Amino acid sequence: MVEAKRRRWHASAWCALALLALATAACDGSSTATPLTETAPAATASAPASPAASPVATQTPRTLPVTPVNIAYHVADPRFDALPGATAIYGQYEGGGYQIEVPDDWNGDVVYFAHGFRGNPPELTVTFPPIREHLIRGGYAWAASSYSKNGYEPGAAAADTHALRAVVEREIGAPRRSYIWGQSMGGHVVTFSLEQYPDAYDGAITECGVVSGHEILDYFLSWGALSSYFTGADLYTLTTDAGAFGSMLMERVVPALGTRDEPTLAGRRFADVIQRMTGGPRPFFREGLAANFNFNFVILVNAVGAAGPANAASQNATTSYDIDPALGVTPAELNAGIGRVMANPVFRDPARYPEFAPLTGRIETPLLTLHNTGDLFVPISLEQSYRRTVEAAGAGDLLVQRAIRRAGHCMFSESERIRAFEDLVAWVERGSRPAGDDLGASLQDAGRTWTNPIEPDDPGGVVP
Repeated sequence: MVEAKRRRWHASAWCALALLALATAACDGSSTATPLTETAPAATASAPASPAASPVATQTPRTLPVTPVNIAYHVADPRFDALPGATAIYGQYEGGGYQIEVPDDWNGDVVYFAHGFRGNPPELTVTFPPIREHLIRGGYAWAASSYSKNGYEPGAAAADTHALRAVVEREIGAPRRSYIWGQSMGGHVVTFSLEQYPDAYDGAITECGVVSGHEILDYFLSWGALSSYFTGADLYTLTTDAGAFGSMLMERVVPALGTRDEPTLAGRRFADVIQRMTGGPRPFFREGLAANFNFNFVILVNAVGAAGPANAASQNATTSYDIDPALGVTPAELNAGIGRVMANPVFRDPARYPEFAPLTGRIETPLLTLHNTGDLFVPISLEQSYRRTVEAAGAGDLLVQRAIRRAGHCMFSESERIRAFEDLVAWVERGSRPAGDDLGASLQDAGRTWTNPIEPDDPGGVVP
């Protein structure tokens, strides 16, 4: 967790909150699924709302300055022990530290793994791919980078992963096929890479991925703005230090929303908007919200002072929010009254910061994605948004998406991951496009085919 620095609150703090809300993964324990073992990114962008949502009222949004990063990064020792029947190769390159593991019976294919967000510590570390043992048993080599920097830097991470290909060729020879697997923020790395380096990878897979790019920052911005609106806490004009901001959140905002199990009217309103914004009624939304409710506010308290270009890349100036009018607030009232922030256009300029500019959806490589329905850290609505983008670009046949009916972030069983990978390989090698879910439709019954095992408390096809 990044230590809160005592400094005066200003408009850019909302983007700082958005960025560092990614600093710690919210993993909901499950006996059948393997949680992410590192910190990772969070959720969605210009929070997509229901098509019936009221138009956004005109306000004067704040624009956001950028705080430079002044961290001297260093690479942790990348040495590791190979699995039986494999060879470990490791070292450093311009992209940070790297690890490569090659089975004795290598089939010629390599899987490049893009890890999730770590916060911004000075130490750069490498992470194993989530199905490492399966890859080695199947004859696949894998390679992973620490990246050259931490923070929410998907552009640098994509460039570092791309540069790792030259290291692999030098150490073990040119691969027959190359796959890229991204986890959490690594999902942003994957979708960005498929546009920036269209010839680099033969197939791609993401899990719990920030596939829609900058929308993750917008989601956390909305989380804070909504909590401010429903509790009457004037966080936007608070001109004191981070300690006072944290005190207002903990002493006024969170109590005004109630507990995750016993929300107040303000809390019910907040939850209703969050549900609509993140994909609508679906299995394990309530459990996912409960898992992330206090967590997300703790992150807000500790996130003031985040640095980097991503601070200035989030916005909610054009977000249209929806709410059930039976809760006593109309969509028009909500959209007219909520505070607005406009991204600094410099940091959404495709020429200068393409990683924070809107994705084009113009992919040329098969991509298969997995996402938990009850992930409130990186909501499944990012998948819905990305589908619309890819379809608009005419590449919809290259995207297959699967819902996994479970709460938490990156909560997948090994069998779910292995099935997805093997289906991707069959798609790449034999042209057998696998089945997936229509995530643009109702999510209430989504994911039944791919969730293994189905959770004992699965609600079935009707979700309140």
